[in-house]
Amino acid sequence: MKIQMYNNPIFYDLCTKNKKDDIPFYLDWANNCKGKILEIASGTGRVAEPLINSGHNYTGLDISPKFISFTQEKYSKGNFIYGDMRNFSLGQQFDLIILPFNSFLHLLNQKDMKACLKSIKKHLSNDGLFILDIFIPDPEFIYRDSKKKYKEMVIDHPSEGKYIIWQTSEFDELKEISYINWFFENEKKQTTYEYEFAMSIIYPDTMDRILTETGFIINEKKGDYNGELFDENSLLQLYVCSKT
Repeated sequence: MKIQMYNNPIFYDLCTKNKKDDIPFYLDWANNCKGKILEIASGTGRVAEPLINSGHNYTGLDISPKFISFTQEKYSKGNFIYGDMRNFSLGQQFDLIILPFNSFLHLLNQKDMKACLKSIKKHLSNDGLFILDIFIPDPEFIYRDSKKKYKEMVIDHPSEGKYIIWQTSEFDELKEISYINWFFENEKKQTTYEYEFAMSIIYPDTMDRILTETGFIINEKKGDYNGELFDENSLLQLYVCSKT
């Protein structure tokens, strides 16, 4: 059965909850900003939870109505709003806007990327900061055998038991998009669910250009969550930007 993860907060939560290495990074920036925070593509509240629990004035924006209902019920002290990252208008500005964990890569063309960044810029206060987090394209991932399944993760569903998630991917060089399939294999080794999605592959020079063309100054470019400067060995593109 094919599923859509963005209509299934339980599965999405299980697949993302172990991502914790970026939490201290965002908490540090939130503590420094001491103002209103907006998270774009807030999902099921993985980043929201520690920010809200630390007392920050937090708003999350997500395109999934089910995620918004899920997070608003779970984190009553936060403010969760339905919206499309490509075009949103909240009637306020924020001192820190974050777009964590590769969510920007779900925008599959530069028109949508620039529309998203322009909406973010409109909501950023004059002295505010925007932080973008995407991975460095890895040739071993991009060009691996599209017919072979690779083990992605193991999750433990509260009512359905353990699943091994296997992944296949195929890279479109012309569009610079990776088309990815997940196969959820249960303990009987049966594929119960399938999930398809696509991600843009954005190289650092392209991301630099898109940010600059949409009116951002790149204040800092980090290569990891510990604050190391970006270089040829970095695995991440972590941008800290302000408005021109």
